[in-house]
Amino acid sequence: MQAPARHYALAATVAAAGAVAAAGAWVLRRVDPNAAGSPLPGCMFYHFTGLYCPGCGMTRAAHALVHGDLAQAVAMNPLLPLLLLTLPLLALHSLGYRLPVPQRAIAALTSAKFWLPLLGGFWVLRNLPWPPFSWLAPG
Repeated sequence: MQAPARHYALAATVAAAGAVAAAGAWVLRRVDPNAAGSPLPGCMFYHFTGLYCPGCGMTRAAHALVHGDLAQAVAMNPLLPLLLLTLPLLALHSLGYRLPVPQRAIAALTSAKFWLPLLGGFWVLRNLPWPPFSWLAPG
């Protein structure tokens, strides 16, 4: 891909991601997913099994973030801040931009050997009923 075309692809990607993020933030500023009768859907996995998935609490965490409450966001789902930091980095890397980040970190973040144990372990640990693991449950 030529350099100008790559820049157009990056600009289109950033514009689309920005539009989706702005729309999501707008909805989350006006709709409280914690309120009874909220139009935002809950977790279907939790609904059917009674167990928390790795994404449980993500909508409520994003709601807390758009209202400036980082502590509540981490309490709902501690993976959200991690994802908000790594996803833009990974997107830029996949578009060919080489940021000043150690290659070992990029290699780890782009590897299933990092994400599968992290998500699987988080999934299991947040469903254990005793502290400190119960603190990983949304709430």
